[in-house]
Amino acid sequence: MQGPRIWFDRPGVHWGRALLVAALATCGVALWLAASRGLWGTPEVALDAPATPASVPSSTRVAAPSQAVRPADAAPPSAPAPVRAEAGNGDVSELRVCGLGSVSAGPQGGDAAARRLRAQRARPVLARWLEALQASPEPRGRAAALVLAPMLGEPRPLPVSVWAAQRERLAELAGGGPRDAGVLALALQACAIGAAPAEGSACARLTAEDAIAADPAHGEPWWLLAERERSAADPQLAEEAIRRALGLPFGRVAEQSLYGAVQAAQPADAGVIERLEMYELLAALRGAWSDAAVQATTSWCAAAALAAQPARRDACQQLAEHLVLRGVTLAQVGAGRSLGERLGWFPERMAAAGRDLDAAARLEASFRGDDAHDCPALQRQLDHQLLLASQGEAAAVRRSAAAPPRP
Repeated sequence: MQGPRIWFDRPGVHWGRALLVAALATCGVALWLAASRGLWGTPEVALDAPATPASVPSSTRVAAPSQAVRPADAAPPSAPAPVRAEAGNGDVSELRVCGLGSVSAGPQGGDAAARRLRAQRARPVLARWLEALQASPEPRGRAAALVLAPMLGEPRPLPVSVWAAQRERLAELAGGGPRDAGVLALALQACAIGAAPAEGSACARLTAEDAIAADPAHGEPWWLLAERERSAADPQLAEEAIRRALGLPFGRVAEQSLYGAVQAAQPADAGVIERLEMYELLAALRGAWSDAAVQATTSWCAAAALAAQPARRDACQQLAEHLVLRGVTLAQVGAGRSLGERLGWFPERMAAAGRDLDAAARLEASFRGDDAHDCPALQRQLDHQLLLASQGEAAAVRRSAAAPPRP
């Protein structure tokens, strides 16, 4: 028997087909983003990023830091004259890029050529932005620099060994002196990307208990503890940690620390293009982070686990609703919706739970294409990224979707 309906049920709404189309569209956008920024051409430096559960929407799957969005490797032009990309088939189609003149569509289209031009022009400012973070007197600024250096530093792309050294330095910064919750949260995320840290390393010495002590007001550290205990085959402690986590908000400690440090170090001459390039890079990095709450939906609340332990079903219902209603990322919302489907939610309830994902797909589509590079369009994209920085991904999508259309 299906469970009782909850407050956001809307009888008669059937969004299954729309959500499927949206998921396919956002998957295509993610693949295009990876290809246009050169993620597929350097497999020798690819990090072993943690696997993304199948329940996470395709729009949230992002490469590991050394593979994430980075400025184009071509040298910046010496003058701000219009730049043309060679058309692959002799059919030239031009579009205007805000402040940069015209660009001709190459084999991948005008949108890809415009984005390469934007990234190319932003490189000098982004390099100075990184230098400012590295020179920051604040631990969070230096922590942000350690996270961003593999994407913005030289040479590009950096070897895997450089990323391992960077995350060790970050872990040492997090573990030394007074504990800063933001630096510790960033270090735990960095240490979870790539190969498992060596025994006795600074990354290996960081624990979920450290995070709980530094940040007792949010659920993320408890989710980390739950995943560790589940991996250690201690279901009782894992269940207790999950129940503790469900009583707390997710929070955005690592994310806010990263965004706050980057905003504080912004160069005075960073314009719309440079700021948008940086914030898109930060959003891609955020999407690469592991999420123990999402992992719990495919491990602790897996179909086999529910069949073996029916008593766990109530807690998994709470987890699904917690993710859908209080999740701060689209990955969390999508994982909660997938878990709800496994638990037998009504179609109307499923459709309502997917509204944020559908809105995100429409919003992302509006930021792509040949009409997405004039000055008003770039400003709208930057406004959305700033909203994401201040409120989180899911909240930013809801606000942007509710806003009236702008010319």
